[in-house]
Amino acid sequence: MPKAELHLHLEGTISPETLWKMAQKNHVSLPVSTLKELRALYEFESFDKFVSLWQAMCRCFKSEFDYAEMVEGFAKDCRRQNIRYAELHFTPFNHEKFAIGGKRALKIVTKKLEALEKEGGPIVRLITDIPAEAGEKAGEYTARLLEEEKNPLIVAIGLGGPEAGFSRKKFTPYFERARKAGYFCVAHAGETAGFSHVREAIIDLKAVRIQHGVRAAESQQTLRLLKERNICCDVALTSNLCLKVVKKLSDHPLKKLLAAKIPVTLNTDDPPFFNTDLVQEYTLAHQKIGLNLRELWEINLNGLRYALCEVAVRRRLMLEFEKKAPAAQTN
Repeated sequence: MPKAELHLHLEGTISPETLWKMAQKNHVSLPVSTLKELRALYEFESFDKFVSLWQAMCRCFKSEFDYAEMVEGFAKDCRRQNIRYAELHFTPFNHEKFAIGGKRALKIVTKKLEALEKEGGPIVRLITDIPAEAGEKAGEYTARLLEEEKNPLIVAIGLGGPEAGFSRKKFTPYFERARKAGYFCVAHAGETAGFSHVREAIIDLKAVRIQHGVRAAESQQTLRLLKERNICCDVALTSNLCLKVVKKLSDHPLKKLLAAKIPVTLNTDDPPFFNTDLVQEYTLAHQKIGLNLRELWEINLNGLRYALCEVAVRRRLMLEFEKKAPAAQTN
């Protein structure tokens, strides 16, 4: 079926093999000496280990070719899975700090994504994330970037990185500036910290979507808040399993969110980091969570209903999806 994905980090689409090749080509040291050892790093005992690998990866970007290759790899995977629309999280601050510069990286990525859309897709819109671990410096950089940019693909400001020890409300001033500049607001919350972070993302940051949000299931009041404001949670099953948010998929709160009438989408987050893809996420939701095919199709359509792109784009894609709806979705 044609698919939409709303919670996917562009940098997180780089495979261990591509990262190793990029590091070797650019003479960047990784915390391992072989590709086999690098693959072993993709087993995460903690979120801190995940962030450390992420930052090591960012240091490997040294040329326009590296960014173009990343986008090409992403597009190839979209075509394989029939992903027609994606909202990509991208973190310019990290490329300013570790690589070739945030604005330069954004320009290269945008140019490549625009060319892909003209060639038939996927259609992509960008969410520029503040990495929480970098604090106010990253918030100021990202807000100023959005105020200065006229990038046709950027639709929202986001907030990524660790939650524990990083209150969501701390970033309120930067979200207010982005909103005044005309952007939507989304935020990671309710993943590695509890439901209070979901509430902060909604109330203080005025997020229109929540990445993860699964720990909202720990609070009936938070579930009601999500429902009342019609806020979609962009859930990533395998990511939650790999980063120890849940011990096993049968314990995942997805069913509780659906029972509370919370709109959700299914997503990969960082597919090679967690050895998954969007097809597998739908398969797991069916086989491990127990969702039927009709429920899965409605979740897929949520990827367009809650997308932040232009109305004309959403309607065109919705009509395309409806024409290709699998017969099983009516069962």
